[in-house]
Amino acid sequence: MKFLPDTRRVALRAIAVTVVTISLTACKLDVTNPNAATEESVLTSVAGIRALAIGMQGRLSNAMDENLYIPGVVSGELGTTSITQSTQREYQNFPVASSNSPITDTNVDLLDIWSKNYGVEKTADDILNNIEGLSFAPGTKAGITGLAKLYKAWSYGFLIEAFQKISIDAGATFVDRPAALTEILRLLASAKADVTGTPLTADFSSSILSPNFDLLNTIRVFQARYSLAAGNYSDALAFANEVPGNASAVITFGGADINPFNNYFHGQKFYGAISTYRTGAEPGDTRVDKFTKSNTIPTALGGATVFETNIFATDADAIPAWSQDEVTLIRAEALARLNRLPEAIDQINIVRNRAGLASKNAAQLPTQSAVLDEIFTQRTYSLFASGLHWADERRFGKISMAKVAWLPYPFSLRATNHGTPANP
Repeated sequence: MKFLPDTRRVALRAIAVTVVTISLTACKLDVTNPNAATEESVLTSVAGIRALAIGMQGRLSNAMDENLYIPGVVSGELGTTSITQSTQREYQNFPVASSNSPITDTNVDLLDIWSKNYGVEKTADDILNNIEGLSFAPGTKAGITGLAKLYKAWSYGFLIEAFQKISIDAGATFVDRPAALTEILRLLASAKADVTGTPLTADFSSSILSPNFDLLNTIRVFQARYSLAAGNYSDALAFANEVPGNASAVITFGGADINPFNNYFHGQKFYGAISTYRTGAEPGDTRVDKFTKSNTIPTALGGATVFETNIFATDADAIPAWSQDEVTLIRAEALARLNRLPEAIDQINIVRNRAGLASKNAAQLPTQSAVLDEIFTQRTYSLFASGLHWADERRFGKISMAKVAWLPYPFSLRATNHGTPANP
């Protein structure tokens, strides 16, 4: 469990541990320790709901492990090097599927990506189902409610880019991608109404919300991101245009709450960037050295050369929730898919110029297909190791670049939930 590195929250830390544990169990807890919080006291108290909100953010930071590495390896932007990491090795299937093990439904990381994200959803539901009637200041209640809806939508977003169908009602039924995206966008619209309808309190912003996390603009970016995924291009453009050019949001680590990718990328060197990220780059692209180093590390299993990354250099480095390049490229893609090609090229050139590259013109990008290919390339270089490349391959019709199109469902889920869809 990773909690937020803010000394103002020390008083809530102990109860948060108990609260988050409670949020994942379906049964009533027996009171065996008079000093431990009961489920009822947690879910019906101001302190308990506050701690749930803090713990929910910690749960998602913990889930970022699988949410970033699995899409990275499956999509072919990352390579795994450790022969001892059998569970990670299954996602690689590189260079040909026949030379490696398939992804088995008993893979522990497969279960983790499913269960960790549903752990976030369960905590969000506990907040939303129990906050009414508690004596929060209106601006604190609005902030917690909006945060819970955002994090629920965020967890669904990770899942629907990995699995063909997901559950959006606590496991009772599974829905397809269009229905899941509709629910994600509904949650985000409701979250935006919460945080814009009532001025948020300093108490929420300083002692509940994670540091350096712009809540409203994260909602806007995710509305743009998932509108694009749903094919709602005019909506995606409108939402992206709401995001100021100086906004940002990160998942914060510090103290005992460490970013695991420092060890994965630099300590153990379990993962590296597949060599084509450097060797296939346009000369002068500053993102190449921003995200990767020129030295190779142990060859990825299957024979691919990998370069060491240049990100997450310390245990305290934050993980971006999104970037300004993503926002600009959402605009570019929405415009391109609306066949507004000159405007799309203008947005592409903003990103190219940020990366030290010369602008391109209509003669160089004469068709919608050419513009979309350029956007895919710019997303590949700007959004490296963000967990988005696999989804991009699917959306741009390049899913054949990935090792698999979809993940199988965990065996333990299929064994206990007979409504689970068949594995792809």
